[in-house]
Amino acid sequence: MNILFVNEKCGSFGGVEQNIAETAAALADRGHRCALAYAERTGRDEAVFSRGFAETFPWTEMSARGAASAPDVVYLHKVPMVKPLIAASGAKRSVRMVHDHDLCCPRRHKYTIWTGKVCTRAAGWHCMTDLASLQRGGRAGFTLRGLGAFWSELAANRSVDQLLAGSRFMRDELLVNGFPQEHVRVLAPVTEPEAGELSPCPAEARILFVGQVIKGKGVDLLLRALSRVEGPWTADIIGTGNAFEKMRGLAKELELAERVCFHGWVDHRQLGEYYRRARVVTVPSRWPEPFGMVGLEAMRLGRPVAGFAVGGIPDWLKDEETGLLAPEQDVAAYAAALTRLLHEPGLAERMGDAGRARAAAEFSFGHYIDCLESILGGNGA
Repeated sequence: MNILFVNEKCGSFGGVEQNIAETAAALADRGHRCALAYAERTGRDEAVFSRGFAETFPWTEMSARGAASAPDVVYLHKVPMVKPLIAASGAKRSVRMVHDHDLCCPRRHKYTIWTGKVCTRAAGWHCMTDLASLQRGGRAGFTLRGLGAFWSELAANRSVDQLLAGSRFMRDELLVNGFPQEHVRVLAPVTEPEAGELSPCPAEARILFVGQVIKGKGVDLLLRALSRVEGPWTADIIGTGNAFEKMRGLAKELELAERVCFHGWVDHRQLGEYYRRARVVTVPSRWPEPFGMVGLEAMRLGRPVAGFAVGGIPDWLKDEETGLLAPEQDVAAYAAALTRLLHEPGLAERMGDAGRARAAAEFSFGHYIDCLESILGGNGA
């Protein structure tokens, strides 16, 4: 197959780009020709990112390339508008991986501004009461925007041949917004397992968070839970974001600064060591994770996970088997879950072993590529 990937960014940036790079490399190894059309370059690890692509080029050049280079299928990822890009590609078939809530939520977060609770309703005019028409920017710190473009794009995506959702939550989100059931399929966007030896559960009671330090990722909920956890423990916070300094300040306010280390951005290739040093990996998300790749990476390395039961997290975190789930934003329950995993090493080790077995059986990279290859080819198997 001649497959054209389309994504806003070219180069390493986040989980979307990691998935794109590893998927293209695997498909290229199977004899498919992969190319990437993009809006901007990140300037980060572009040689590694592009190893599976025969070529990469700005998506403004797609139309000029003409029918001679038309792909068999265009595979869309993070893009602002699907119809112009599909038309410009000249592809016979279109597939889109829906990585987040931007398509179905005008606020993009899929939790309400007033309560912070996850929203499961279809997009509608009720979103205006949640200040969906406001966005950051302007002299006052915010600007007003019309939602006409949002509704138009939501409708335009119904013409895509196949939509891929990373979890049952994402599938249900698309269905409640009027997408035909036969056009939506759950396919977790897994990445290739990290090479390296597995290590036993460490003796040290150490916690790991990996992700953007923003409100939706719930670092504040984690810190408030940790303030309730007694006994010896330390925590590593890996990542950056617009709440980074605020979270450091909260750690000081809660008298946790000596026990919580904020490392900032760490190259993905160096994360394995942090996972191996952790007894428990935490996914304290406030927003409903479309899937939650950090948890899967932890399970592959034999580490139990503590998470809130939101979004796609329950798809891979089986409560009391591969880790512990707490009700949405229930800080007391989350603290109790962390306490159990930190102070019962036998439990942590047993759950870590179960997680590794489940990740291998149900979320293997090879099975994911088999399924995607079939879908891109129009077989839907």
